Amino acid sequence: MPSKLQRNRMKIAIIDDELHCVESLLFHLNRLFQDVEVVYKSTRPKEAVDALLRLKPDLLFLDIEMPGISGFELLKKMERRTFDVIFTTAYSQYAIQAFKAQAINYLLKPIDETELQEAVLQWMSRKRVPLSRNGPEQRQNKIAVPTADGLEFIEVDQVMYCQSQNNYSHIYLKEGREILISKTLKEVELAFEKFRFIRTHQSFLVNPDHMQKYVRHDGGYLVMKDGKEIPVSKGKRDLITGLFGAIRRLR
Repeated sequence: MPSKLQRNRMKIAIIDDELHCVESLLFHLNRLFQDVEVVYKSTRPKEAVDALLRLKPDLLFLDIEMPGISGFELLKKMERRTFDVIFTTAYSQYAIQAFKAQAINYLLKPIDETELQEAVLQWMSRKRVPLSRNGPEQRQNKIAVPTADGLEFIEVDQVMYCQSQNNYSHIYLKEGREILISKTLKEVELAFEKFRFIRTHQSFLVNPDHMQKYVRHDGGYLVMKDGKEIPVSKGKRDLITGLFGAIRRLR
């Protein structure tokens, strides 16, 4: 039996050979649920067995088709596993085999946020352990930013994106206002880290709630709800398209 969650924290592990799939799943989990504790994440399934036995997660999100060892083969090496498993895969033909492996759910990529939420809530219901979910009332968080004459408290949900300018950063708000602060974008990124902003480019940090669309031409760029075009670095393209649920369509 999986271990009982302590202090309502969901101890999860994620194994997928594609890094953008790991990042995308983490992003969705953190948007949907509070108190998510990632005890292990890896793109190297062969190294996972010992780590999982040692760290004892409550729930493992596991890809199936991976180089060197499949998700099914990995589980066979762990006959006395103490965690539940949700398979995440781009292939539908493994569903029966997945449930024979005693998986509690089977999610197809790109992961749909609603389906992910339902799968985790069903799991939590079976465990009879309460889990805090993020909601609109919980996301109305404020953050203090330094200004010339003190501090200004702004609603995080009102921040659309931030742009670096040497050792300064511009914070652009939904209302059309701009705040210039004497902090580097790296410092701003750390301050906004718990709110799941995404560093799409060395010069930009964006609030995903205000992304309008992704354009793959000209190297790839985002169009924000205010019409601003923001570049996306090569390493972030799959994560961004995954958040739009468009990975298959764009490839």
